[in-house]
Amino acid sequence: MAEANTIQEGFLCPMCHKDLRSPNNLIVHFQDLHSEEQDILKSIKDIYDKYYLEYSDPQEPGPTRSHTDYFRAVRRERLDHRTTETNKLIIRLDRLLRFYGSDRKQQEQELVTWVEGYLVSRCPACTLPFNIARRQHHCRLCGSIMCNSCSYFLPYEIAQTIVAPVNNGSDREPATGKEGDNLRICNHCWNMLDCRRRVQIEQMKQPIICQLYSHLQKNKFHIQNTVDMYEKMYNSLVSGETTYLLQDLQSLRTTIADKAQMIDTLSKKIALLPVDPGMPKAAALQNNIRKATSVYIKDYLLTLSAPPTVQELEKIKRNRSIGVVEDDIPTPKPSIKKVTVTTGWSPANVTNETTVVEENDPLLEQMNIVRNYIDQARKAQRFEEVASLQENLQLLKKMYREQQKEEYGKK
Repeated sequence: MAEANTIQEGFLCPMCHKDLRSPNNLIVHFQDLHSEEQDILKSIKDIYDKYYLEYSDPQEPGPTRSHTDYFRAVRRERLDHRTTETNKLIIRLDRLLRFYGSDRKQQEQELVTWVEGYLVSRCPACTLPFNIARRQHHCRLCGSIMCNSCSYFLPYEIAQTIVAPVNNGSDREPATGKEGDNLRICNHCWNMLDCRRRVQIEQMKQPIICQLYSHLQKNKFHIQNTVDMYEKMYNSLVSGETTYLLQDLQSLRTTIADKAQMIDTLSKKIALLPVDPGMPKAAALQNNIRKATSVYIKDYLLTLSAPPTVQELEKIKRNRSIGVVEDDIPTPKPSIKKVTVTTGWSPANVTNETTVVEENDPLLEQMNIVRNYIDQARKAQRFEEVASLQENLQLLKKMYREQQKEEYGKK
């Protein structure tokens, strides 16, 4: 009885109720087994001739166009807009947490413009009309209007955890609010803040192996810049240039060795992490990270060219300076006074006063200031700035030589 009442679907034969799965199979089946029912066969053909096209060979694919870039652009625009709006809410929330006192409501209205009550007759969320029993309330973050039922009351404790990254490293006073206080906000603002909060929670729940691997990758990225700088300095020295010093190259090699040791330590920690029995591939992953790091250190960091010796550098300079007399400006030795350098480039925080030579010629004074900056840059291992300052020093020397020639010519 239950089978008789079962609803069947498909291309069913009206006589035997068999599913033929396609209109052509149905027509062939009816012609073979139920040919005496010509009227029904004609009606079946009329139905499928009206609503179905005859079978044809598949066509060759025509021109195609990828919309991936367009979709990505639209998605990026929406994500950027959402991120911007969320950041605005975070900034406003950080300020709201600092409002306290009898004039708190006035301060909240100054932070964001509240929508006028006469412009809204119904709650935008539930569409119920406002009246004496259902009053209008304003969102403290966006100023929109909603009823009490559609309001969300954000506790101060949760709000402070949401804006915690804003307060980190800030000299501002901490938020002042009574324990148990709430901020009335709308559902839209709460959804955006809650999304931000869930992202923060997920980041905090990141497995220890992910945290260590992220730290490992950051160190590898930073050491890459250092290695590139080492190779640049090495090539400069072996070509006979005087932009860098041998001590700079040796100091940078020591820095690379320290960073390589840090990377090796991180990979060891990853390899020694306890493995969850339910994740058999985790042990292989940890061992592969360790092996890859060891190969990276061995084949990339330990194969750097050793710094040349002092004798090798002197030989390179002699071969390059054959027939060339280097015209360098001797450092004058007049009386010295102490002045504090307060302008210009400074690679590090200088607590002691910097000494410069007291000289009537401003070019000599500027050259000594640049030399002082070069010394500071070397101590901070900011060798890109060293090269730039060396170029400035050479330019000043050239200008000084031209000035001296003009003065001797006048005499």
